[in-house]
Amino acid sequence: MSHVVMCHGIGYQYKHRETSRTEWYEALRKSLTDAALPVPAPELVDAVFYGNCYRSRKGKGAVTEDEFADIPDFTADDVTLPLESELLEAFAEGLDVPTGGGKGLTQAALRKLEKSEKLGRPASGVVIWLVRQVRRYLDAEDSVRACAQQRFERVVTPDTRVVVAHSLGSVVAYEALCAHPEWNVDTFVTLGSPLGLGLVQDRLRVPDGVTWPQVNRWVNIAADEDPIALVKKLGPAFGDRVEDRLVVNTPWYSPGKYALGGHSVMRYLSTAELAEAVGDSLSATER
Repeated sequence: MSHVVMCHGIGYQYKHRETSRTEWYEALRKSLTDAALPVPAPELVDAVFYGNCYRSRKGKGAVTEDEFADIPDFTADDVTLPLESELLEAFAEGLDVPTGGGKGLTQAALRKLEKSEKLGRPASGVVIWLVRQVRRYLDAEDSVRACAQQRFERVVTPDTRVVVAHSLGSVVAYEALCAHPEWNVDTFVTLGSPLGLGLVQDRLRVPDGVTWPQVNRWVNIAADEDPIALVKKLGPAFGDRVEDRLVVNTPWYSPGKYALGGHSVMRYLSTAELAEAVGDSLSATER
């Protein structure tokens, strides 16, 4: 029955599907209401949850509401794989902040990300933990990708018209949509997507010859303050049909809780561009 399917990005390893669906639906409801657009009933909105694909079956849920609270105290010395170093350097590229010292490109990139107001001044352990999630999904030898794709296939129904995906979730959703031309999805909305990065594009797994995600409309929303969406326009890589929209996501903070700064999905879900993309597709479906 789901008309709208939403897919989370990095940082959900210790959350749960119902929690993410509730939080995202409430943000979507407010956004559509503010734009004077019809709001779909809660039962028509579903969520793809793959956060626990990163954990063993014996893993336990978070003991606090802050999913970042118990992250190991990673340092630059823990970054030993080339792809993790490349991701750190790519995400730091668009940040105009001093490196604060550090030996080597990886450590310099980590220092820039730690000091970034745009990313919410994350601790080094948080940065490495999040980059490691991206690397694991892109790693052909890891099981995370297959698990995430399976979760996606279980949620999409013949009634699904809109897919909204944030951050790494946009990569998950892109691959799923490319692989399933039989789905009836009309509109694909990407929020804070890293799909513009060449090192991500080189590792995409889609059917041969397929570059368009089998939808009628693709709206890509990127914030100027979001270093994860380093390449703001996806049109040059995926075709002129992509509707690239640049927005302002003033970073927000919650005392004692890290919130992803300008990359925050809650900031993206409150934009008029998101509301209009979802509302237009749902309205067209009803006509």
